[in-house]
Amino acid sequence: MRESLGSIFLYNIIILFIIVTFAFLSGTLAYVKAFKASSRIINAIEKYEGYNDLSSTEINNVLNTVGYKRETPSCKANKGTGELMEQLGETTYLYCIYHYSPNNTDLQNKDIYGVVTYMYFDFPIVGRVRIPLYAKTNAIYKFGAEGGSGN
Repeated sequence: MRESLGSIFLYNIIILFIIVTFAFLSGTLAYVKAFKASSRIINAIEKYEGYNDLSSTEINNVLNTVGYKRETPSCKANKGTGELMEQLGETTYLYCIYHYSPNNTDLQNKDIYGVVTYMYFDFPIVGRVRIPLYAKTNAIYKFGAEGGSGN
């Protein structure tokens, strides 16, 4: 009888180890996908010096190749002092872009954009779980007579 209880305990440890390992692996893969999407969105915004039609087109093309989740985003209107930008593309992905304009704090001749992407998990019993991942662009300087145009 002692041997049978010992083997059940060993099987429970093995099953727990497998569950923890796969949970860690799926969490890591979801984080990598969300970070890659966030990084590519930031690169497109910095390349086209702001969130506009060109950067929106590139963002949609890049997110299509990365395999990021398509879903209608439900973004907050403000994040700190940043204002939510409109989604310009025909296809919508699960990300939010916030614009920190020169009217806020000490941003005189520069714009900063914040990007929120999501790690998402679909569990059979619990349902959908989304964990936000937030990143900011470098300062995008505006040159011109009046400080340039925002968009």
